[in-house]
Amino acid sequence: MGKSISISILNSGNVNEFFNTLNEVKEKINKKKIGKDLFDINIHFDVMDGKFVDNIGVDLGYIKLAKDMGFYTDVHLMVKEPILDRYIENAIAFGADEITIHYEIENFEETLKYLNVRKNKILKYRGRNIVIGVAIKTDTPVEELRKYKDLFDKILIMSVEAGYGGQEYNTKVNDKLRTAKVLFENHIIEVDGGIDIKTIEEPLRYGVESFVIGMYLIKLSKNKLYSKILSFNIKNDIEMLPKDVNLDFEKTILQIVPQGYAEHDTLLGINIPNIRKIAKKWYKFVDEDILNDYISSDYHEYRRFAIYCLSYLVKYMFNEDKEAVLKINEYIEKNMRYINNWDLTDEVAPNITAKYFNTLNVSKLKEKLNEYLNDENIWKKRIGIVSMLPYAKEGNDKIVLWVVDKVIYDEYHLFQKASGWVLRELYKTKKEVVIKYLKEKNNKKKVPSILLSYACEKMSKEEKIM
Repeated sequence: MGKSISISILNSGNVNEFFNTLNEVKEKINKKKIGKDLFDINIHFDVMDGKFVDNIGVDLGYIKLAKDMGFYTDVHLMVKEPILDRYIENAIAFGADEITIHYEIENFEETLKYLNVRKNKILKYRGRNIVIGVAIKTDTPVEELRKYKDLFDKILIMSVEAGYGGQEYNTKVNDKLRTAKVLFENHIIEVDGGIDIKTIEEPLRYGVESFVIGMYLIKLSKNKLYSKILSFNIKNDIEMLPKDVNLDFEKTILQIVPQGYAEHDTLLGINIPNIRKIAKKWYKFVDEDILNDYISSDYHEYRRFAIYCLSYLVKYMFNEDKEAVLKINEYIEKNMRYINNWDLTDEVAPNITAKYFNTLNVSKLKEKLNEYLNDENIWKKRIGIVSMLPYAKEGNDKIVLWVVDKVIYDEYHLFQKASGWVLRELYKTKKEVVIKYLKEKNNKKKVPSILLSYACEKMSKEEKIM
C-alpha cells in the first residue's frame, strides 16, 4: 500500500458534486501519465454522534456512493458506542475499506477485539479485507497503544482537537509522529488535521504514509484542486530525496552564515542534480498555483525547484514563443524577492531573462537593462549582469561592454564576479576587444582584482592585465 491523501468531506456541502469533481481530477491526473508513486486519493468519513465529540459528522450512507465511483473509503468513528449503536456494522455493510475507532472510548479493548473478529470473518467468507485503525487525540501518548499493536493496522494521530474542521496544525504532534514510526514500523501512520502544503513537510520526512486533509482542499475549484494534489505529490518527491549534502560547505558558499547575505535561509541538504531530476519530471505539469507553493518557500531547495521548472519550460517548451517567455519573465520579476542567492540568479539570468531580453529591440533592451542595473535589489542587478552571458558567447561585444561599463568599478564582490565571468566568455570570441577594454579601464581607474581574476582566467601571461 502506497502513500495516500484521504480527503475529509466533513465540510464539503454538496457531497455528490464533490465526488464528481474529485473523480474528474483523478482521471485528469491519470491521463497525464506522470509516473509512479503518486498519492492514492481516498475519501475520509468523519462520523460523529454528538457524544464522544460535540458535533455531528458525515452520513455513513455516502460510503456506498463513494464505492460506486471507485473510491477507497476511510471511516473515522468519533463515537461513544461503535458496536451498540451499529456504526461498525453499518460501515461494513456500506463497504468501508478502513474503520478507525478511538483509543479514548470507554470500551476500546472490547471494540477493538470485536473489529478483529468481524475483519477475520469477512476476509474468510467474502475475501474482502478491512483495515483496522486506532485514533488518538492530541494529548494521548502514542506509547499507550503498544500492547495492542497486533490488533490493528493503522494509527491515526490527531493534530487538532477532534470533531471540527478548519483548525490549525499543532506542530507538537510531530514528535509523536516520529515516535510512532519507530514504535510501529509495520503499521500505517496517518495524521489528521491542519495539513496543508507546508505542514505536510515534517510528517513526510518522518515517513508518515497517510494524510487526512479537509478544509484545505474541499472548497477548491476543480482546476485548483488538481494543481494542489499535484503540488502535494511534488512535495513528497522532493522530501523523499536523499539529504546528503555537506551542509557546512553548502552554507558557506551560499553565505547562509551569521552576517552573510543569506543568513536567514534554510537548507534541507538535497543536492542540485537531484532537484534538477525532480524538476525535469514535473516542469511540464506545473502552473502558477503550483510554482507559488515552491518559489516562496523558506527552504532553498524548494525555490531551486521552482526556478529549474521555469528554466526548463523556456528551454524545452517555449524557446521560440515570445509571449510565453514574456509571461515567465513577468512571473520572475513579480517574485524577485525570492530569487535571493547567486545560484538562483545564475539559473534565471542566462536561461530566462536573456531569452526575454532577446525579444526586445536595442532601445527597449537598454531601457530594461538600466532598470535591472539600477535596482536596489542586489539579486535583480546581478541578473542584469549575468543575463549578458549568452550575448558574450555570441560575441555581441557592444551590448556586453555597455552593461559592464556601468558596473566595472562597483566594489560589491557579487557584481565583480558576475562582470568578470561575462568578460571571460566574451574573450573566447573577441580576445582583442576584451584585452583592449580592460587595459583602457584599468589605466583610467584600477579595476577590482576579483573582476580581473575572473575576466583574465583564460588569458596567456602576456595578455593578462598587470
